[in-house]
Amino acid sequence: MSLLQCQRVNRPFHVPIMQAKFTSGSILRHVCTMTFASTAGLLSLFTVDFLDMYWLSLLGQMQYAAAIGYASSILFFTLSLSIGLSIGCAATVSHSVGEGDVDRTRKIVVHAMLTIVGITVPVMLVVFFNIDTLLQWLGAGEPARGYAAAYMSIVLLSYPLLALAMACAGIMRALGNAKHAMLLTLVGAIVNAVLDPLFIFGFGWDIEGAAAATALARAAMLAYGIWLLKANNNLLGLPDFSVYWRDLREYCQTAIPAVLTNLSTPVGVAYVTASMASYGTGAVAGWAIISKLQPLAFAGLFALSGSIGPIAGQNLGARNFSRILDTLKQSVNFTLVYCALACLVLLLFNRFIVSAFHASGDAAQLIRYFCYGLSTMFVFNGITFLTNALFNNLRAAHWATVFNVLKATVFTIPFVWFGAKIAGPVGILAGLYAGSALIAVLGIWAVLYKIRELPNKLKVKPS
Repeated sequence: MSLLQCQRVNRPFHVPIMQAKFTSGSILRHVCTMTFASTAGLLSLFTVDFLDMYWLSLLGQMQYAAAIGYASSILFFTLSLSIGLSIGCAATVSHSVGEGDVDRTRKIVVHAMLTIVGITVPVMLVVFFNIDTLLQWLGAGEPARGYAAAYMSIVLLSYPLLALAMACAGIMRALGNAKHAMLLTLVGAIVNAVLDPLFIFGFGWDIEGAAAATALARAAMLAYGIWLLKANNNLLGLPDFSVYWRDLREYCQTAIPAVLTNLSTPVGVAYVTASMASYGTGAVAGWAIISKLQPLAFAGLFALSGSIGPIAGQNLGARNFSRILDTLKQSVNFTLVYCALACLVLLLFNRFIVSAFHASGDAAQLIRYFCYGLSTMFVFNGITFLTNALFNNLRAAHWATVFNVLKATVFTIPFVWFGAKIAGPVGILAGLYAGSALIAVLGIWAVLYKIRELPNKLKVKPS
């Protein structure tokens, strides 16, 4: 059932009634429902990404894999921009839903979508006309550079579609509609999975076929998202430029810091990779395998970070500050239980993982240590995910930026350097663990401070 339902009044049309479902009922149930639905969508995307690479590997051209790697390094930054823009959209919508203002919610949605188009189209054009230069900066040689350019030329054209589709999913979560947010993601995954083998093998388009499948999957996601907003929720209309700049300012207060937050993450990852490289290909391979394991094993934590924001945002709009604090507590409990189960599975299957990836030497050692206990660092990573999500939705997005930048630099680089000096590749993981633990503790303290000062900054609504 739509969250913007229609009730007939003494007029010949329907008036939408806003339901802020997160402002009542069990917080834990809301957290679990939203997170599990988002996890299903994320796992579908991770699986399709894996299949995408698998189909191309069947062509027997290792250069295709290298080309995807080069292209992904560039496209990752455009994806980070999209994530930040969708976070801003979800935050502003959830606030207006909590306030119960239907008309303003509709305007915010339209103005946010218009802003996303205005940002992503120029970015797409800049990257598109500089593909060769960017690939040269990465050190891509022929023929991989040519393949990467062909792939990016197609995928980039669909970049604004992806950003808008992600915004639609964020709006669905802001409305509390976990089911449709999940289905929107699944639509893209299914279309991509079906078209990949058809375009790659059936039409003989090779890597261009994989790119075309990705572009059409994004178009399908956006088409479904637009239908959800217009037909199912009556949230699309014409822009109102008399209030556009007001909405733009509120949107950018969350979106710009969220973009910067997401763009800081590659810095820490790059440093860890470079540190592993000094110990040879075995250490790099082990780190690469662990990096592939993490999103699969801990998909629920990535989903949690995208789910609790709307819950906090609605309750901020409704001035239910105690429920925001309860959201934090229940999210931490969820993180602890989820990590305990995920780490147990990794421990039980560590031999299978090593064997499946044919790992040996430093690679096998790193995987074993990660599965034996270093994977529990995701307790702290998960806490950082959720505190950043709360900052983004409590009108303190700049705090999330500060903490993510600190995590990627101050709480990664010296800890990883010191760990490497003491224990080599395993020490790098241990250093990463120590830095993650410290920044998580600081994040919890900061978000508790922010929640407790909310009543002093915002007037409590009269009951």
